Amino acid sequence: MDRALALRGRTRLSAVLAWWDAERLGYAGIFLTALAFRLVDLAAKPMHHDESLHAWFSWRIVTGHGYEYDPTYHGPVQFYFGALMYTFAGVGEFAIRLAPAILGSAITVLPYFLRRQLGSAGALTAAVALSIGPSYLYFSRFAREDIYAAFFSLVLIVLVFRFLERPRPWLPVAILAILAVNFATKETTYILVFVGGTFFIAATAYEVFRARRRGVGARSTPIVAAATSVGWDAWIWATAAFAFVYTILFTTFLFEPQGLRTGLYESVHYWLSQQPVNRGGQPWFYYLVVLPAYELPIVLLAVLGIVVSLRRPNLFRLFLVWDAVLSLAVYSWASERMPWLTLHVLLPLVLLAGVGAQAVWQRRHARPGAALLGAAGAAFLLFGGINVSYVHPADPAEMLVFTQTSAEALPIRDEILSSDSPVTTEVDSWGGTGWPWAWYLRDAPVAYPDMSTSEYRPTADVVAVADVNRLKLAGKLGGYKGRRFHLREWWVVEWGDVTPANVWRWFVKREAWSVKGTLDEWLYVRDGSPADDVEASP
Repeated sequence: MDRALALRGRTRLSAVLAWWDAERLGYAGIFLTALAFRLVDLAAKPMHHDESLHAWFSWRIVTGHGYEYDPTYHGPVQFYFGALMYTFAGVGEFAIRLAPAILGSAITVLPYFLRRQLGSAGALTAAVALSIGPSYLYFSRFAREDIYAAFFSLVLIVLVFRFLERPRPWLPVAILAILAVNFATKETTYILVFVGGTFFIAATAYEVFRARRRGVGARSTPIVAAATSVGWDAWIWATAAFAFVYTILFTTFLFEPQGLRTGLYESVHYWLSQQPVNRGGQPWFYYLVVLPAYELPIVLLAVLGIVVSLRRPNLFRLFLVWDAVLSLAVYSWASERMPWLTLHVLLPLVLLAGVGAQAVWQRRHARPGAALLGAAGAAFLLFGGINVSYVHPADPAEMLVFTQTSAEALPIRDEILSSDSPVTTEVDSWGGTGWPWAWYLRDAPVAYPDMSTSEYRPTADVVAVADVNRLKLAGKLGGYKGRRFHLREWWVVEWGDVTPANVWRWFVKREAWSVKGTLDEWLYVRDGSPADDVEASP
């Protein structure tokens, strides 16, 4: 009996070891490398004001205050993940960035499931690009919903093309369930559905047209054949799965029923209403600059991938070309152009880069040169990724940073929180300056009045007032001593000042070639208060 058990154990162990071939070990190595890059110094960067909002809403969930969907802050998925990470890792900057880091590492494994479409070398290239590319690295260390949305978008691409290749009844259920999760992650899913929907409508129409010209029925075409082969039951269950997941997520697990109405209507309505706002003020060619600035090797390989796809087309390759071109067009047309949206434009380019890399790898005589260029490309990506993620992650001269809470805010936070005696604090809420303080001072006695009003009178031990309101309070701050600091910094590029010399200095040293903007605050401490005994950090 013992021998039989031991034999079965050795057989299972041998099977497991055999499963871990060189290719799978390669993906495991890429995942672990990505995870290491994402976890190092994860909590060091100041909390971006958006991050602080997301961290605060997640904190309210774990402290029993609940959550109700508001499209202003995008979908609820990131808040559920944030609350989950708090439960396991404790409340803090590391925990709120942990889920993005994990999903930003897991996304590197997904190209493995597209090996048949991309080829082994192409899928591996895509995995490496997702692992060390500056955009995916930086925003995998950032508490925003975009890395979640990118992850679920790639999962959808994997599921759809596995279904078309080998239809199974469970795949429609998985596809529509993940689609519901993506809708509950970010409203960019409407763009994803538009891009994918228009492609498959056009591809199906073309296949049916060709079939009829050959005198055969529509059911013989690949897309229609795959869709009908699983039967109506599969699609009914898939629709039910979408409705269930969508409802559960938007209603906060049925505790906030009005979230369903808000998700169905307000989500798209709110963001369409933001079109005239033109947040960020970036030009239409914004992504055409940011992408090559950080992801040039991927862009070049993607161009090659487009050429290969058009010369030797198949459904998957044509989808990637369609996705890349239409996504770039839609995101460039949309008035809000921000660095985090780069992930959605970049994703099909990463897969097209895999197509290009596979084409090069198949030319055996070109492999030595390709390996050398690949190493140079990886060095380029690592240079950009290390700069933006570790060297100066809070410097808006990095185009992927754009606007960021200043590093000067961290000593102010420490000073407010370091007193041994209770300290009362008032923070100016004018113009959104209450963030990231609402997060940093979440456990402290703090009030957030609008200090631009004439009725306001400072009463707390510590007062943080926006620079624009300081002169109004000058006569009311007797007995306080204060100093100025940068709360927020940004760099809106003056594109008319672009010169080769400026571009080179930016690339080598990340020097901004036009003036950076700041939003300043003043910290006032009442004489004789407990906070007055705390020495300011250098």
